[in-house]
Amino acid sequence: MSALPGALAVTALTDFWDGYQLDSTFGRPDVRASCSVQSADWGNAAPFPLLETRSDLPELRVVTYNLHSGLGPRWRVFASRREVERNLAGIADRIAAAASPQTPVDVVALNEVDFGSRRSGWMDQAAFLAAELERRTGHAYAVARGETWRRDVPGLEVRFGNAVLFRHSALSVDARMLEETQKTSYASAIPASALDPILSEPRGVLRVRIRFFDRPVDLLVTHLEAFNPARRETQAAALLQKFVEPGRTSILLGDMNTVPTAMTYKRPHLAADRTHDVLTSGDLTDARVAAGARDGANDFSDWATYPAQAPVWPLDGSFATPDLVPQAVRVIGSDESDHRGLSITYKWLTPEATSAFGRWHDTVRRRQLARLFDCDISEPDPVRNRHLEWLKSNTGYLNLSARDNDARGTP
Repeated sequence: MSALPGALAVTALTDFWDGYQLDSTFGRPDVRASCSVQSADWGNAAPFPLLETRSDLPELRVVTYNLHSGLGPRWRVFASRREVERNLAGIADRIAAAASPQTPVDVVALNEVDFGSRRSGWMDQAAFLAAELERRTGHAYAVARGETWRRDVPGLEVRFGNAVLFRHSALSVDARMLEETQKTSYASAIPASALDPILSEPRGVLRVRIRFFDRPVDLLVTHLEAFNPARRETQAAALLQKFVEPGRTSILLGDMNTVPTAMTYKRPHLAADRTHDVLTSGDLTDARVAAGARDGANDFSDWATYPAQAPVWPLDGSFATPDLVPQAVRVIGSDESDHRGLSITYKWLTPEATSAFGRWHDTVRRRQLARLFDCDISEPDPVRNRHLEWLKSNTGYLNLSARDNDARGTP
């Protein structure tokens, strides 16, 4: 689809920051007309490589699940404790069945967890699920909590946030709020809704560093903004910049409330959202992208998780550093929540395979960047400058440009 090859897009990006003019084909009507019917970036990237996995490390099994506070598949303001326990027990059944009894799930990332709320029977839902999983698997799960907001109004009390269940020793636990200090965004063409102050809620990230067979692994769990794409992009950028450490094995899990851009165009009110591009602009690879490229899938329809009763949108995801490759990615669950869960089995790669997987991910990033130039950066210079400056300051594409310069032997 792109009129600008990926490598040239990267070069043009850096050249523009150095004061050069952009290629005159940007914004051509014939190029932009194809944007809403574009194919997946990974479908036009290099062929997925054959990758050698390590035999000295076992598979790492993770699940991400949005609990909807145990209230079930529909919007509700209250459910009895019996109903909530039944829904959570059903989710525990699904998670336990995602792996074998001998090798159960290692990590469970949870969103929309009540830690003691009137509406759901005053339960600590993370602790309840951990106990239910131990009952089903025979393995104990530790619990880490990241509260993101609470309400202390009598009769409407809520404690709410993210959680991680894990069955390996913790090296550190850190729960923080995602600060929103950016005054500009990439998707700022979308006007803020009058309901924005009402619909938006504080967002946070829970980082748990575990020891997985003597290897430290950072688990990052978040639940990004649902209604405002500009805020969601900013939160994604903050995650990459502040919480993903270079050289550290990392997995980002949760309800990202975003889909790849090829699908975003099918969401009319959110068509300008580029959060998925931001999340994958650095070293993190979407497990569904890797699995889709390997297996010949051109969309994410097999991994749709929302709404649970008839899934259409693949909102829940897992993003990992290139030393981990997804062996299996599948949706689990039914109508126990308003989301279904996503189960991923990762294998560890040899150093050579890690480099090869990273190079393949770079080809996907080049395709993404070329598309951003072709489809988005076509406005008058002030808007174009803002878009480019935002990409430079908030995404991992500058790192990609540096790698290309190193490969070419240019300073």
